[in-house]
Amino acid sequence: MNFKTIRDFHWITKMVIALTALLLGLLIAGGIASSYWMSNQQDQTAFNASQGLLSMVMTLASILMQVFLLILIFMAIHMVVTRIKMWIETYLDAMLAKLDLLVAQKPESEKVGATLAAMNEKVDGMEKKLEHIERILVNVGE
Repeated sequence: MNFKTIRDFHWITKMVIALTALLLGLLIAGGIASSYWMSNQQDQTAFNASQGLLSMVMTLASILMQVFLLILIFMAIHMVVTRIKMWIETYLDAMLAKLDLLVAQKPESEKVGATLAAMNEKVDGMEKKLEHIERILVNVGE
């Protein structure tokens, strides 16, 4: 398997990892402060710290839900735009290839056209000779 290091991740992925780590860190710190307060009920500072950390965790969690949703929407739009861009580039490359093929075939078609024009002149000349021969035969037959 080919694993990427964090250095190779996209900046959005790095931001999501950092925010999630911050949320988990605050949750763990709040849990530790809360368990310390539970073991020592007289310490009001530990209670205030645990309540403050847990309120920060709840606030950050509610904000991160919206941020992660926005990031997901941004990534989906980016993927769609990238696919459309790739399709347009492929289409334009195919059209340019057809144009190059037509440009390459143009001298050949001009040669064929010149050959057909020469053959047409020869056929016209032969028709005139046949008409002349017919007139002679009609005159001879009378």
